[in-house]
Amino acid sequence: MDVGIYALQATRYLSGEEPVWVSATTTRGDARFAEVEESVAWEARFPGGAISHCSSSYAAAGIGYFRVMAERGWFGLDPAFNYGGLRGTRSDGRDIDPPATDQFAVEMDDFARCIIEKTPTRVPGEEGLRDVKIMTAIYESARTGMPIELRKA
Repeated sequence: MDVGIYALQATRYLSGEEPVWVSATTTRGDARFAEVEESVAWEARFPGGAISHCSSSYAAAGIGYFRVMAERGWFGLDPAFNYGGLRGTRSDGRDIDPPATDQFAVEMDDFARCIIEKTPTRVPGEEGLRDVKIMTAIYESARTGMPIELRKA
C-alpha cells in the first residue's frame, strides 16, 4: 500500500475514471519480507476501456515510472513519483518537463488556505477512501487468485 498507491492514483488520474475490475498477485521471496509482500502486480480495467498494468516492489528501489499507450502515440514520466523532479518523453520525440514543485509545501499551503478560507481541501478524505477500497480489492484478488469486480461508490 505504501508504494503501489502512487501507481493506482496515477491510473485513476490519467484515465479520469474509477476501475471496475482488478486482478493481482503478490510475491514473498526474501526473508526481509516475511510480514509484508515483497512485490505486487495488478491489472485494472476502467469503464471507458482502458486497462492498466501496475506493479510495485520494496525490493526494487529507485524505479518509479509510467507509460501510457494511446491511440495516436504514447507518453510517460520517468521518474514519475519522485520528490526531486519529474521528467518525461512522448512518442513524437518531445520532452515533458513539468516545473519543479515542492509537493509538501503545496500540500501545507492548501491545508492553510482551507483553514483560513474555511473551504474544503482539493484532495478530500473520500479520495483516500477510494484508494483504500481499491487497494483492499487488489489484496483480496492476490489472496484468492480471482479477479475482483468493484462496485460503484
